[in-house]
Amino acid sequence: MTKLTKGLLRLLLLGAMVVATNNAIAQHTYSFSDELGTYRVKFKPHKATKFETPTAKPLLSSTHELRLGILWGGLDYYGDIANESSIYLYSDSGNVTGISGPDHWYAFTLDYGYWAREWFSIGGSISWIAGLCNYYNEYDRKLAFTDHRNYISIMPIARFAWVRKGRVQLYSSIGFGLGILYQRFHHSPNPIKVKPYFTYDLKPFGIAVGRKWFGYMELGYGSRGVINVGFGYRINTKTK
Repeated sequence: MTKLTKGLLRLLLLGAMVVATNNAIAQHTYSFSDELGTYRVKFKPHKATKFETPTAKPLLSSTHELRLGILWGGLDYYGDIANESSIYLYSDSGNVTGISGPDHWYAFTLDYGYWAREWFSIGGSISWIAGLCNYYNEYDRKLAFTDHRNYISIMPIARFAWVRKGRVQLYSSIGFGLGILYQRFHHSPNPIKVKPYFTYDLKPFGIAVGRKWFGYMELGYGSRGVINVGFGYRINTKTK
């Protein structure tokens, strides 16, 4: 075999290796031999090359995050949905009856979480549900009093992420804590009522999309609502 033929064979072999590198993800080291010896060629792909194996995840362990959201369906101290609109009869001192007008509710939640692992977070949550409702005399429809309620709950929250891929994270969460009802009856002889109560929150399904800034939605039952949506910010995120 002439030196020219050997040189052409070497060029063809090198070209085949380059083509194979662009078409195969896992192979980055190659060997070939001739009468002069054995050769090993290593290819280290740049991050932008299409044959790099993707390793993206939403976050690293030791990541801190803050969440701000709105909720619907948070529970009151009876375990009922606090912001469920209703019209019903009431009794005041046993001799005045009337009906309520429409309820107006506002509900927010502020969460902090520390991801000790990529799949586990521990933190806390503060939820505030505020409601306002007017009550009218049944006979003349005049305003009798206004019921203003505030349900404030504080609880530790644990989250367990069971899918972590790209910018998407699927997780479940659980929390237990304490709540306080602060109720004020405007135009009433007994204007203020304060009552502590036990709170809990179970979210079998939650989804967060994004890394440094992210949006989230949670579905479940408890003091943080049946539906909880909002956005958050993370510190020490994973970028690859």
